[in-house]
Amino acid sequence: MPKPTKRKPAAPRPTWTASTSAPTPSKVPSPFIKAPSNLIPFLSNLPNDHIYLVSLDNHNRAFKRRLFTVPVLLNIFLTVLVIYRIKVALPTYLGLFLSVLGYDTPQKVHVKSHATRTLIGVGVERTFMFLGDFILLRFIGMWPWDFFVGRGALRKDGEASPVAWRRSVSFRDCEIIVRRSRRWDNCIFYKENTTGTGPGTAVEEYVQQGTASKVFQERIMPAVNKRWVKQKTGYQMLDKSWDLYFSGMIEAHALVDDGVNKLEDFRTSVLIYTERWGWLTWAVWRDHDEGTETETTKKLQAVKDSLTAMGKENLFFRSIELIQNETSQPGSFTADKRHKAIQMIREEFIEQNVHFDDFWARVGGIDSMPGLEINS
Repeated sequence: MPKPTKRKPAAPRPTWTASTSAPTPSKVPSPFIKAPSNLIPFLSNLPNDHIYLVSLDNHNRAFKRRLFTVPVLLNIFLTVLVIYRIKVALPTYLGLFLSVLGYDTPQKVHVKSHATRTLIGVGVERTFMFLGDFILLRFIGMWPWDFFVGRGALRKDGEASPVAWRRSVSFRDCEIIVRRSRRWDNCIFYKENTTGTGPGTAVEEYVQQGTASKVFQERIMPAVNKRWVKQKTGYQMLDKSWDLYFSGMIEAHALVDDGVNKLEDFRTSVLIYTERWGWLTWAVWRDHDEGTETETTKKLQAVKDSLTAMGKENLFFRSIELIQNETSQPGSFTADKRHKAIQMIREEFIEQNVHFDDFWARVGGIDSMPGLEINS
């Protein structure tokens, strides 16, 4: 999605029209429903190869402003560091370039007049200099670029930056948060459907399974947990599974400001695109309002809360990651794979000085951890 500004709602793109006009071979699986028409202006501008989570952030403006100050200062520091390094290193690289062309410069090394040990030292020193500068510019230097300018800003489909988001939306008492699945979603959007139930990618298989699928239990449901969404402001929702989609947040607020949508249209929901049914939505907020959180969600939250109280929240996410690694391996999730996953989790607990057996006894046993069910 190009970096949007306030504008008139765009017409639905062709892929949306084609999807909605095609016959639906079966009923949309629960808990999903066809996306309501009032969301079409927003959905028509979303890349359809990701899963999206929308929610409302009701934290006060002062808190959001203080929280945003931290990455601003960090990225300013990194920008100054990169500029300083470029200023210091530029004469050296210019001298090396001119020496390659045959000019005498301080950086030119006369091989015949130096001992082998000296030449090796010069080679090692310059190798580390090249490597360090490459890492600084290619990786660390990209953080402030993405923060101030935007990821892929030079491309036509470049994304908006956090700074662009704040400049457009500013700080509000109620803000729309749009999260987008990270690279883990490649396995469901770029893997062929194996059920034989119709065309499309493997995402239809997961949608058919509903909340019983491992993707929902391990990735989605913890991220839309009622308490999690209520306690976290936007920037605090960043984790290994979900990234903030700043272009989507700017777009959503523009639609609300233009009167096309209401803030209530973006209450906690899951948005996913399928070739069979088009855009689907799961209105998680209805379950929150009705107090019908699933048993799986409650179990995950109980484990997370217990570890967080011990100052070991990262251990929860590490355990989830280990389960995902094993369940994503080819073939069924067998007893051997389950045993291996539990053993790796045990090792992580030991490494972080948490008694494995005592902890799981308090939260109902390791069997209470969703995702460890053996496939028949």
